[in-house]
Amino acid sequence: MAKMSVEHHGDSENWNFNAPAYGEHRWHPESAAPPGVPVLDLAVLRGESSPELQQEALRRLAEAVTGSGFFYLKNHGIAEEAIEQVARQTRKFFGMPEPYKHQFDHHQRIRGYTGYRFESTARFFGTGSGQDLCMKYTMGPELSPEEVRARIDSEEDIASNAYSENVYPDDVFRAAWVHYYEAVHRASMALLDAMGQALRLDTDGQRVWSEMLIERSCGELRFFQYPDVPRLACADSPGAGPDRMAAHFDMDVVTLLHQTPCDNGFISLEALIGEEYVKLPAIRGTLVVNLGEILRLLTRGRVKATVHRVVRPPMRLHAGSARDVLVFFQAPPLNARLRPIAFEGEAVGTGSIFDELYRAAGPAGHVRFSQLRARLFGEFIRQMEERSLQSEHEDHLFSKA
Repeated sequence: MAKMSVEHHGDSENWNFNAPAYGEHRWHPESAAPPGVPVLDLAVLRGESSPELQQEALRRLAEAVTGSGFFYLKNHGIAEEAIEQVARQTRKFFGMPEPYKHQFDHHQRIRGYTGYRFESTARFFGTGSGQDLCMKYTMGPELSPEEVRARIDSEEDIASNAYSENVYPDDVFRAAWVHYYEAVHRASMALLDAMGQALRLDTDGQRVWSEMLIERSCGELRFFQYPDVPRLACADSPGAGPDRMAAHFDMDVVTLLHQTPCDNGFISLEALIGEEYVKLPAIRGTLVVNLGEILRLLTRGRVKATVHRVVRPPMRLHAGSARDVLVFFQAPPLNARLRPIAFEGEAVGTGSIFDELYRAAGPAGHVRFSQLRARLFGEFIRQMEERSLQSEHEDHLFSKA
């Protein structure tokens, strides 16, 4: 088993870079899904059964996206072997020496590797200064230069880096990632199509919705490997923070997340549904789906962009708390022309960042996705910079064996 040195992480974090077989994980049953977070069948949503079952599934989908903002998706068409291959190749890469991995550094190349405790979701969202307790690898759409040019309309689009070139350590790694990306992208397209059927959209709303289904989007795929949390850094340890990744919502249209369970039964992913956080266990054969801020803005809040977080275990469950997460963030092409997505019989609202941009667009009658994306990220980056001067108080908790 490959292990990182104490100098980097500490033995108590139990880094294991060998990916276990999919069936060896201690999966939770479908019955473990919390109330308000249904397990939906994509094949049924697509009409591959009876019309009656499809209509019932679409009704439940509409309830989920306008209610909790979270649901599970099964029969999504992604083979377990495809997930295993990504985990196998990425864990192998994470086990390599740091100088090698930094050749593929995400923060120099936009795509690629992010080191352990390097990024801070807390700082980005202005909720604190804690660092994310995981390693990450990132890729975007595989586009030819001609395809990129067809999706870029301005210098602002180029500056966004949304279509940055992907980087891979070798061809086997690339093949596994591209295969999974294509499969999860197809699932996201089918799901968005079903969501468009499930929601009561007016005619123009249906047209805007279809623009988000354009192939070869700005979708981003990330792999997160969380090791065991060191005992001294657990949620109930004096001086430690509560989160592995701070509370946030996603800056996309829809997120499709595959997670493995912690070996010791601890459930790390939580969503703020109503006024309470609920735990979202890892259920074999499913993706966890949540809706993003872009869709919330376009629908004036009818579709929920639910806050969620990854929490640390208590000290008694620190051993066996490791988990992997493979996340696809779906977003429109940069040059997509966005307009409000109205529901039948509802008036257009005002007051959001998108509403301001839409009013300012005037006769153009639309907001380009790159404009909305730049405005959203600009707001959050300013918050992050304001808090970047805060010191990180937990370093000593991660330096002890």
